[in-house]
Amino acid sequence: MEGELGQLYQRWSDTLTQALAHLEAYIDFSEDDNVEEGVLSQVDDTVRALEREIGAHLRDGRRGELLRGGVHAVIAGPPNVGKSSLLNLL
Repeated sequence: MEGELGQLYQRWSDTLTQALAHLEAYIDFSEDDNVEEGVLSQVDDTVRALEREIGAHLRDGRRGELLRGGVHAVIAGPPNVGKSSLLNLL
């Protein structure tokens, strides 16, 4: 989870947490003048953009499948040229 995919998921989580905080502040303090105008539309825009981004990510099945299944490779060559040594090194 420390790689590129983990960073993406963390960014999504942070975006949702911030949207939730804005929404809760609007609910709790909507009668006061402490909450900015347009908070609901800002939250709505943020969540809809995130929904589109997640949907696009899920539709990219190749990337998800490669991350889950890995890549298959063949090390081929004549006998005694170092195939096993290369595999052990990797």
